[in-house]
Amino acid sequence: MRKSSTAYLFECYIWLVNTIAHGPVSREAIDQKWARASVNDYKTDSIPESTFHRWRNTVEMLFDIEIKCNAHGEYYIEETESFRRTDLRSRIFNLLSINNLLKDCQDLRKYILFEPMADGEEHLPTIIEALRDKHVLNIYYQNFSSLKPIPYEVEPYCLKMYRQRWYLIAFARNRGGIRHFALDRVVTILPTQVLYNIPVNFDADEYFKNVCGVTILKDKPEEIIISVKTPQVPYFRTLPLHHSQKEIEVGRYESKFSYYLIPTEEFIRELRAYGIDVVVRSPDWLCQQFRADNKVLYNVYRKISPE
Repeated sequence: MRKSSTAYLFECYIWLVNTIAHGPVSREAIDQKWARASVNDYKTDSIPESTFHRWRNTVEMLFDIEIKCNAHGEYYIEETESFRRTDLRSRIFNLLSINNLLKDCQDLRKYILFEPMADGEEHLPTIIEALRDKHVLNIYYQNFSSLKPIPYEVEPYCLKMYRQRWYLIAFARNRGGIRHFALDRVVTILPTQVLYNIPVNFDADEYFKNVCGVTILKDKPEEIIISVKTPQVPYFRTLPLHHSQKEIEVGRYESKFSYYLIPTEEFIRELRAYGIDVVVRSPDWLCQQFRADNKVLYNVYRKISPE
């Protein structure tokens, strides 16, 4: 039943946070908003006091925030701006709160266009609760090369979004190592009551520090230098390909950028996407790879459209 499902309760939590985040707001005002909210499957005019405080306690744990009540009996979130700036928490909150808002404003859907996202968002509430409570998950994962779903018993470590896909990074107990699971390829996910602990030395930011994307290699990071034609330079400045990006030379027709990372296939694909507007300057092995790839591509097009 939807009203008792984890996904529905998570929608209620998001609604409550979104309502109080624009506070201070009284309980009476919260109830008035609740009566008109599309998420209100209970069809009640108010939130019972015990339910309100239960939700309040849960969202404080889920989002690592503190909901306070002032002398006028109005509720507000302590350090709201700090809460909204937190990367992963902010992304999840914004994605789901926008979804809830659009349910209340159906006429706006035709004016707000989104890039298509891979499936898998429906698994987020279950994974986030498992991360919060440190409960092992049983998942059945269908990768692109297997004929049937593969079972995994996993300890969730973190979530990451990359190119409209959510990824779960988790320790696979039955595989003895960390694995990355694209949520759109998760067929089934089942919570358990088995407890685990995230290793004290695991840091999600540090884990992905030297890569662009989600692929982790054992290679050492190295400096990559590229030149970017002037029309594309503002795009690189406003949305860096990697946090290590530095603009090391500004010219009339092009600028040079440097990166310190492991050149994974995801990073190389990012560079290739810009075509002739981006040229790899170093290291030499990467220049040679682009040169060879472009030669192959040239020969392919030569067969399709001879000179």
